[in-house]
Amino acid sequence: MAEGFNTEAMLDMYLFENQQLLERLQETVLEQKDEDCFDEDAINEIFRTMHTIKGSSGVMMFDEITSVSHKLEDIFYVLRESHPENVPHLKLVEHVLEVADFITNELNKIENGEAADGNASEIITGLEAFLKEI
Repeated sequence: MAEGFNTEAMLDMYLFENQQLLERLQETVLEQKDEDCFDEDAINEIFRTMHTIKGSSGVMMFDEITSVSHKLEDIFYVLRESHPENVPHLKLVEHVLEVADFITNELNKIENGEAADGNASEIITGLEAFLKEI
């Protein structure tokens, strides 16, 4: 490893950036939860947010955060590229908030010096089912 490489600073930056992303994600979702669907800008923003969290979590080797953010990214990729009709919006909002809550809880553990030991398998199963539904 490079001399002077500071993993503590890297972890601090990871936590700060992802907490900021999650705050903005929740704002976006709450702004549009009463709509019929997410608009194109929101879809792109949520996709980019999940892509960024997935990538940075992969680098930091937080596998469950990586996996759950990847699965939600997949859903927003389909929304962005395929424009499916009759997407159950409230169900999608619930999924996004569930993922955001999971990641937030894991980040809080990390920030407190605990292991990011949450299991996202049930959330991922629900996201996979939703992906098949749309």
